[in-house]
Amino acid sequence: MLLRLLLTLLCFVALGSGETQRPVPRRDAQYPPPETLAFLKPPGEQCVKETGVTTAAIKRFSDEDIFEDDRALKCYMDCMFRLTNVTDDRGELHMLKMLEHVPPEYEDIALRMGVRCTRPKGKDVCERAFWYHKCWKTAEPVYYYLA
Repeated sequence: MLLRLLLTLLCFVALGSGETQRPVPRRDAQYPPPETLAFLKPPGEQCVKETGVTTAAIKRFSDEDIFEDDRALKCYMDCMFRLTNVTDDRGELHMLKMLEHVPPEYEDIALRMGVRCTRPKGKDVCERAFWYHKCWKTAEPVYYYLA
């Protein structure tokens, strides 16, 4: 009886102590696609100036964790959508327009992300843009990136 109790306790300890590992974002010479990063650089620079977001916040959201307390980051996301012409004035994403900017070898990944994230929520365009990014990062954390 004592042995069974000890084994049960060990199982609970083993199950409870294991931390869930967060997927590691893919970052190498080919991903994120260099041509996409080059395309996004000019609007990114303009949106940083327009919103006042820090590059640290962009990198943190892209490569580390989802955090929701940065209004400038949310508006940066909207600005990027606006300047790349993939949303309308209500913040509705046009997936086909977005796919025009995705290299063919990554279209399947983008479609998997997109199909899971079709009903944005938010009181304004910044909140809606953030909703998309949060959903995509949750759907495909290895391939998600924010430039």
